[in-house]
Amino acid sequence: MIAADITALPAGDSPGLVLVPATPAERIASIKLNSIAWKGPLDVETYIARENHLFQQRLTRDGLTCWILVDRTEPEGERTIYSSCESYRKKALLAYDGKVEDVGTHGVGSVYCRPEFRGKGYAKRMLEELSCKLDTWQMEKESRGRSLFSVLFSDIGRSFYAQFGWRPFLSSHMSLLPNFKDGEPDGVACDSEARDLFAEDVQSRLCNDQVLTKLRERMRVASQQSPGAKIAILPDFDHYVWHWAREEFYAQKLFSQRDPPVIKGAGNDKARVYCAWTRNFGETPEDNVLYILRWVYDDPTSPEQEQTTIHAMAAILRRAQLQARDWNMSKVEFWNPSPLLQKAVALLDPVAQVVHREKSSISSLRWTGAEQGLGKDVEWLLNEKYTWC
Repeated sequence: MIAADITALPAGDSPGLVLVPATPAERIASIKLNSIAWKGPLDVETYIARENHLFQQRLTRDGLTCWILVDRTEPEGERTIYSSCESYRKKALLAYDGKVEDVGTHGVGSVYCRPEFRGKGYAKRMLEELSCKLDTWQMEKESRGRSLFSVLFSDIGRSFYAQFGWRPFLSSHMSLLPNFKDGEPDGVACDSEARDLFAEDVQSRLCNDQVLTKLRERMRVASQQSPGAKIAILPDFDHYVWHWAREEFYAQKLFSQRDPPVIKGAGNDKARVYCAWTRNFGETPEDNVLYILRWVYDDPTSPEQEQTTIHAMAAILRRAQLQARDWNMSKVEFWNPSPLLQKAVALLDPVAQVVHREKSSISSLRWTGAEQGLGKDVEWLLNEKYTWC
């Protein structure tokens, strides 16, 4: 499955190549191959254990598919893997013309072609076939019987995946260093209402029925106010649990002398402002990042409410900085910050800037809703880190 005669490789457009779901053994073989790129500080066997651990999480255990590009004439167990990737079935929301419906979608990740096989067109062939398969893959129980969109996050710029229909969307972020000077901005230090959130708090504050009802209403109104479909990947608790399973696995392996990280976010009940985060442990200290997964707050209706929200955000971000420092993170990062969040950041670091990514984690979406009478335009709401896969 891993060894191959390099001198006899087929062309990427060969009719003998086919994209198929991997067998369990082939899935492990594909993980071993891509470990070169993604194992980070882990050894290969521990990296495989991490992938198996994530595979068992609620978000993925019934909806993850490992895809491999192989020669259709080779038998299972002996097939050479020319390229591989994964798809993750997800729950999503669609709003169009004042109506909101639950739909199914896919996230795509772990797109990989081993270095010695590159330049043959294998990744191109794989993505061409994948883009067609995902339209109906695991969609039998969906009301439409098909997926209207899929998402991926490109680490090789904006153009490669766009040729297969995954168009780049807004991919910006802001970050804060974990170290800060003594003294606090007015209104931040005295915000005693800010508190740490544990897993059960995130579930009750960020994933409750009221939050999801408000999201549906926001999308319904937005679909009436401007043309085009509005979509969002459902921010359910399973997404957070998946990210935390990843962080806790690393923490256990790299910091076995410490208790696992249990503070999963911060919030202010009075201001009704909350965020959830996760810690990413990378290969170098610079790769250790505390990512804000999602923010939840009510849109202010007065200047006074706006200031209350901004100061609550700043105090919550201060708690994130403290957690980053405690776990030796290089920074706190959050995606596609709203104008309110940018104002909160300015209280903590007046020189912090919005960074528009051009190479890594480019949010990309392939839309096929036009074929279902939903128009060519689509707006991606809640394009935040929790959606990353």
